[in-house]
Amino acid sequence: MIDVYPHGTDQRVGDDEWIARASDEGWVALTKDASIIRDHVAALAASTLRVSALNNANVSGPEMARRYVINLSRIVHRARQPGPYVYVVSPSGLELRWRPEFVR
Repeated sequence: MIDVYPHGTDQRVGDDEWIARASDEGWVALTKDASIIRDHVAALAASTLRVSALNNANVSGPEMARRYVINLSRIVHRARQPGPYVYVVSPSGLELRWRPEFVR
């Protein structure tokens, strides 16, 4: 985020804004905020964003890195599929947690 939103703006950019931008750019988002599913469902549904989110925002930096490294091939494989979607990254793997058809 700091590369895209420099000089502290990364701390002030709204989630809906970065979701839209990441979608427009075709990026795959890695986040530690699994509540994105609850708090930003409209922005996600309006996007094509592919998200992998940690299931616990309180894990340490080394543990976050470990989970992403262990699951990198799975994340890349799933990223070949069109979004939007959110997979949760846990110590045991990836779990599809949200797609637009999950919303009623």
